[in-house]
Amino acid sequence: MSSTYDTCSIISGNYYLNIAVNKNATQVSTRNNIVSRFGPRNANDGKRNQVATKGDCTHTSDTDPVKWWTVDFGKLYTIESVRIYARTDCCPERHSDFEIRIHNTSDWSSQYCLCYKQIGQAPTEMNINCIDRLSGKYLTVYRKDDFLHYPLTLCEVEVYGNEVTGKTVNTNTLKPTTEITTITNQIRQMTTNTRNNFDIQPT
Repeated sequence: MSSTYDTCSIISGNYYLNIAVNKNATQVSTRNNIVSRFGPRNANDGKRNQVATKGDCTHTSDTDPVKWWTVDFGKLYTIESVRIYARTDCCPERHSDFEIRIHNTSDWSSQYCLCYKQIGQAPTEMNINCIDRLSGKYLTVYRKDDFLHYPLTLCEVEVYGNEVTGKTVNTNTLKPTTEITTITNQIRQMTTNTRNNFDIQPT
């Protein structure tokens, strides 16, 4: 994993909820500044309608250097799967070449874990399992602008997971410090006893 990614924990979970619905969402820009029709919360309002011209979806401006949409879960959650609904009334080719990033701070550009990378055009409905099982406080759908200047349009983003309440998996195999001290003292005592048992007496 690239050094630009932050550390994402692996947690055991029991059940999964849509943790994105009605949470705080933001995006790089809103087409014509019409938030009620194209604003970021259209993508996590719990509605799977896919007609952007009826105000079902988000819609950024065309010419932002990067396009992004972010949802803040408010707490740390495991991410089990992500379901994305794109518009069906127009322009399916725009739903392409994006990344899904999981991160623990609002910095999605340099401190993140890559959940998924779409190359080429994606289907208008897709269910995604992250390439690794991740946890984070934020999810971002990101696409770098290209010469086509496609806007980012999302009709619904459902994120399934559960709140992190347990401890992270500890990959450190070392013993606790107090236990190391005890074992070290035992080894020293055994070494001393062995030397005493095999000391050669002067003749």
